[in-house]
Amino acid sequence: MNSEFHVTCPYCGEEVDIYLEPEMKGVWVQDCEVCCNPWQLRLVRDADGRSLEVTRADGSE
Repeated sequence: MNSEFHVTCPYCGEEVDIYLEPEMKGVWVQDCEVCCNPWQLRLVRDADGRSLEVTRADGSE
């Protein structure tokens, strides 16, 4: 099961690695480590494992 995800900030474009515990699931908000803008993270489970969707969480999405 994937525990580490490589994502790109939807604000500044910086690439960041995120580690998620195996039991994590759902949707939450986390700030970018570089520009401090809020992301909405959505962890999706499917037959291939887990994938992470990252979108803006500032009301402009």
